[in-house]
Amino acid sequence: MANPGDFAYTVKQQADIVRIVGDYVKLKKAGAQNYSGLCPFHGEKTASFSVHATRQFYHCFGCGVSGDVFSFVQKIENITFPEAVRLVAQKLGIPLPKASYSTPGEAKEARLRGQLLDVHERAVAFFQECLRRPEGAQAREYLKGRGLTEDLIAKFRVGYAPDSGFLVRDRLKNEFNEEVLRESGLFSWKQEDGRQTSDLRPQQDALQKSEVRGPAPDARSAMYSKFRNRVMFPIASDVGKVIAFTGRTLARDADLLEEQSPVQSRSGQGMDQEVRLCDPR
Repeated sequence: MANPGDFAYTVKQQADIVRIVGDYVKLKKAGAQNYSGLCPFHGEKTASFSVHATRQFYHCFGCGVSGDVFSFVQKIENITFPEAVRLVAQKLGIPLPKASYSTPGEAKEARLRGQLLDVHERAVAFFQECLRRPEGAQAREYLKGRGLTEDLIAKFRVGYAPDSGFLVRDRLKNEFNEEVLRESGLFSWKQEDGRQTSDLRPQQDALQKSEVRGPAPDARSAMYSKFRNRVMFPIASDVGKVIAFTGRTLARDADLLEEQSPVQSRSGQGMDQEVRLCDPR
């Protein structure tokens, strides 16, 4: 909700709903202040979607949906209210306010979460690339056998993690530091005493503490990929950001492997769909 004095209110006062809606819907003038077009939220052949320029709201007489510029962008882009405010501001060229944090630890965690989202995006692209390569042939056959079309594979951004434990690490290490990669959920490592360690505990700490702290740099040996020879299914948040992965191994008698990171939420969009797609039962 936009209240006087806040950033959302400022953006709404400057926004022209006709212009914003017009980016998505072909509108025609239908009166002094009204514009009409085909509703983008339900199928129709006769225009029943109306936008009022002065009152700055929209209403569909077919499906009943209505609201202001922010609710329209939220609904059509499937994003949250804060993201809708930011998107409208960007469309209008309004500078976004700088984020403020109560403690240095909170700021550090926010930076880490942003970097982890970037790591996951780069990993998705890498896995998709590997699926198209010759070494991804078995994975492609598996997906074909499961009935996944090329369109579904593209929609869910399905990929393939190669059998090597170091390729994805080598791809990402030039862009991200070791602390970020360890927190990403994509890697495991061994301590000097030979015990295998994963990044699950540091991830839990990152969620529960404002200060992100890891073990001493010399406590662990080289990282290696947690996902090897697996069909990879990204798990997205409610706003479409990749926050985790589920992997189906191509070896027999093996289970799904899911990673979690500090950016994963309980309401991960598409998680159930992706598990069903790769679960043979």
